[in-house]
Amino acid sequence: MRERVEEILGDILLDMWHIDMRGDTGLREEKLLGSRINMAARDLVVLLYSIEERLNIHFDTKGIIEGKFDTFEHIIELMCNVLQ
Repeated sequence: MRERVEEILGDILLDMWHIDMRGDTGLREEKLLGSRINMAARDLVVLLYSIEERLNIHFDTKGIIEGKFDTFEHIIELMCNVLQ
């Protein structure tokens, strides 16, 4: 399941923001709002809704409020938790 979730999130980031997590795995731990990736805060909202729509899921707001929607790896964890 994790591989499929990584593929979906990777596709969304590549298609919408041209961020290739497959080509540079070092980016997976970087903050999406940080200087290396440099997404805007509004992009995280769009990403959240894109993931929810693509997988027909809804994230628990607790994880988002706690700041766990900030890196590729953290988002993967949140997605896997919802899909369990």
